[in-house]
Amino acid sequence: MGIVDLIVEMDSTRCIKEVLCIGKFRKWFQDSTLFDYIGHDIEHLLNTSIKPEGGIVEIENKFFKYQWVEKDGGGTIYLSHGTVLLDFYEQAISHVSEGIQIFDRNGYFIYSNPASEKLENYRKEDFEGRHLLDLYDLEEEYSTVLTVLRTQKAIGNRCDRFKTSNGKSLTTINSGYPLTINDDLYGAVVFESDFSILKHIRNRTLNLEAYVESRDCVNEDSLYVFDDIIHRSESMKETIHFAKKVSLTNSSILISGDTGTGKELMAQSIHSFSPRRHRPFIDVNCSAIPGNLFESMFFGTEKGAFTGSMNKKGFFEMANGGTLFLDEINSISIEMQAKLLRVLQERRFQRIGGNKYIKCDVRIIAASNEDLLELMEEKKIRRDFYYRIATIKVELPSLKERKEDIPVLAQHFLNILCRQYNRHNLTLSHGVIEKLVQYDWGGNIRELQHVIEYAFNFAPEASEVLQVAYLPKYIKSTDSVTHKKHKAYNINSDTRTFKERMEILEKELISDVFMNNDCNVTHSAKILGISRQSLQYRMRKLGIKIK
Repeated sequence: MGIVDLIVEMDSTRCIKEVLCIGKFRKWFQDSTLFDYIGHDIEHLLNTSIKPEGGIVEIENKFFKYQWVEKDGGGTIYLSHGTVLLDFYEQAISHVSEGIQIFDRNGYFIYSNPASEKLENYRKEDFEGRHLLDLYDLEEEYSTVLTVLRTQKAIGNRCDRFKTSNGKSLTTINSGYPLTINDDLYGAVVFESDFSILKHIRNRTLNLEAYVESRDCVNEDSLYVFDDIIHRSESMKETIHFAKKVSLTNSSILISGDTGTGKELMAQSIHSFSPRRHRPFIDVNCSAIPGNLFESMFFGTEKGAFTGSMNKKGFFEMANGGTLFLDEINSISIEMQAKLLRVLQERRFQRIGGNKYIKCDVRIIAASNEDLLELMEEKKIRRDFYYRIATIKVELPSLKERKEDIPVLAQHFLNILCRQYNRHNLTLSHGVIEKLVQYDWGGNIRELQHVIEYAFNFAPEASEVLQVAYLPKYIKSTDSVTHKKHKAYNINSDTRTFKERMEILEKELISDVFMNNDCNVTHSAKILGISRQSLQYRMRKLGIKIK
């Protein structure tokens, strides 16, 4: 972990000229898109405006503190990963209930957390640089810290009695550990608790037990969560795993996928999993907003801005602190893209007719059913707007790419309908599942849901199994696997005998009828005009499994 981990050189227009990775960051970024930003504005990489005083940024899901140094003809940004980690560690330790003190190997005080200051009633600034024996009235053999420094061994749960330098007597339960680097001792850390802290920990444990045992936990909102995404396929499992990881960031996310793949469900799940889950989730269908109302709906209005206008919040104000989901973002005009981009960069806006800026903290999740890269080449999407909204991309697979999910999704939709209309549970027949899996689903999950709803309404109320006969005609006419093979079969190039060819055709005919009748032997025999026993005999002879 170096003092400087990344160095970014820029020209006078603040476009990136060179990126230098130092130490382990050479390996971290060797396969990343970091170097693709060369030639682009620095703000595309940092995803924020540069501040002269520096700040914290996120690159490739890693946090950095940066310092900006302006030079003639350009400038340089120095980024440190280690420095921001130290800030994180110190902030994390400040929330620990136990008191924590750190001493160097010579016994001089280095650091303590707020819990230790409160426990012993001192200020960290008064202890810094002072020796342990000057801070406490104690005997060496009864000091956890001195014992650890002398023996270089850990000590657990030892009761210490001592006096502070101001004469206060204390009894604490201490655990101490040596701090070593390459087997060399550099200091010791001690964790201290008194009865009040132990009582607090005990109460926290009891609260946890009560929570685990409680069965009255209620989801506080109605948004979708990742557990609502029905799946078995590896492709969807990997997509959800990646979406969970990026949910914890504040980066803008672009969800891409065909119509009906569940982009809004994924957007809500990301919000529900994120630190913003208790803040608003505002979803906007951009294609449904008239061009002349776009600004007023996104930025809000002030009374008197135009005839009949009132004080009204826009989408950005409504979503402040939360998430703004922009569906069908490809429908936004170039002019409106420029106005949105300015808000996303500056994180502030003005209402229509207003004269003051309103700050906004909004996470953008966008979705498109068109390829934005192609639209960018066609000049329908601004390049800078694309890079601002597409910091992270989540691609949803189409239903035909996750066919193993079709049976479980279909049964899920069927169960919902049964509960909604208070009917006993229906199951899917084997033939229905075969038909559903063979179909290519251009409308994806939404089309599958509509097909199941159609079949549910077509089926007699007394039905217990959803049969192929209840499916829409275009689904029922889907070619079976055997029929597809038959189409590809060229009879003129076949060298087999008449008997062998007839057996092939007979097998295909019986298989098709059997599948189309939900693998029901009695019904299939009736359609073929033969007895049930005769059909069973022929199926065994031809190697057709009776399921």
